[in-house]
Amino acid sequence: MSKEQNRTKEFGGQILLFASIFILVYFVPTNNFVEEIILFVIAWIGFWLTRQRKNNSNFFGFGLLLRISLLISTPLLSQDYVRFLWDGYLSFEGINPLYSKPSELFHLVEDNNFALSLYEKISNKDSYSTYFPLKQWAFYFAALTKSELGGIIVLRVIIIVFDIATYVVLKQILQRYNIDKNKLALYWLNPIVIIELTGNLNTEGMFICLLLTSLLSLSKMKDIKGGFFLSLSFCSTIFSLFFLPLLLLKGGKYRWSKFLIGFIPFSALIFIPFINRDQLEIYFSHLGQGFITDINSSYFLSLIHSLEYNKIEIVFLFCCLLVGMITLIISWKYRYRNRKVLFTGLTLIISIILLLFMPLKPVYIIIPLALSLCTKLSFPLIWTSIGFLFYCYSDDSIPMELKNSIVISAFLLLLGFLCKDLKMLFKR
Repeated sequence: MSKEQNRTKEFGGQILLFASIFILVYFVPTNNFVEEIILFVIAWIGFWLTRQRKNNSNFFGFGLLLRISLLISTPLLSQDYVRFLWDGYLSFEGINPLYSKPSELFHLVEDNNFALSLYEKISNKDSYSTYFPLKQWAFYFAALTKSELGGIIVLRVIIIVFDIATYVVLKQILQRYNIDKNKLALYWLNPIVIIELTGNLNTEGMFICLLLTSLLSLSKMKDIKGGFFLSLSFCSTIFSLFFLPLLLLKGGKYRWSKFLIGFIPFSALIFIPFINRDQLEIYFSHLGQGFITDINSSYFLSLIHSLEYNKIEIVFLFCCLLVGMITLIISWKYRYRNRKVLFTGLTLIISIILLLFMPLKPVYIIIPLALSLCTKLSFPLIWTSIGFLFYCYSDDSIPMELKNSIVISAFLLLLGFLCKDLKMLFKR
């Protein structure tokens, strides 16, 4: 195929990718599953056509353009941003968002148009906020605008900045381990990454950036710096705690003390503004409650419950033990291998946790995808291509039986690729 034909195919792919994401984010609400899937399939066709060309030095600029084009869009596929701005507004007013339910504060916001508009859109007014401190700071800065659109734009700028930093860190990691840098396009141009982070304003991009920065620092033997950035990632999302066994074993007794010097003090410093000694137990009970709520809404446990198996607590306990055992086995297996294999272990750990416990939110899939770019694992990329099927549960016009069939089929496909990858690992 000539260079001219390659350029034409690449340009056509960019048009498809740009147009489908733009229409999906700006014009298609979450209860139109058929339209969502059609546009998402078009986006993936555009994605593959765009990244087929080797040594493409322009995909960073195109990916950045995609993100900037969504700057003023109001998320239609997710309403989480409303709670983000609500928490930020409470922090601005000197009210700790982690100790009050929205339903308890109506009397404080009924005369404030900005707060009242947020209050009316909050889906669950009787729940405590469960977002970790680092995210709360981002929400605070967004709420300073005292405008819903202004807050959306500030949040989106923060998310895009973290996404750019993720790109830079991933590029350094790939160069460090002599991995083809064109694999960056699998993250940077991935439709699910752009839609879920920039489009839907999900803040998991902060966690991904900080986690990868920590891993890059640890690969350079900068243990205190690595511990510091891991503490920031923990203050964004709890997942970092599940990675500690592998990271500590990998560092060995000569490095883990420096690593913990970076991790523990900075974690405490970031949490301090949101808690005090008298409220510490209440605070962590709220966080635990939120985590349990997410676990209880996981597809796997919901499926078990739908089969009329009444002892769901036993299944939950078994899953906890299974995750703990797998985490320790993987941590022990990879403790003395080269630093590059660390990414394989972390990808497997987070994937098992997500498959068993996490709710059907496509944004979580981006975490194993980012980690897997430094591995030979293929299932995280497949996972991102089928992740949008989870949105079928938001469309009330689709029968529940059909929704279950769609998602079960998607999981079976994913498990097939996971088994293929595990077979490849065991052969090595």
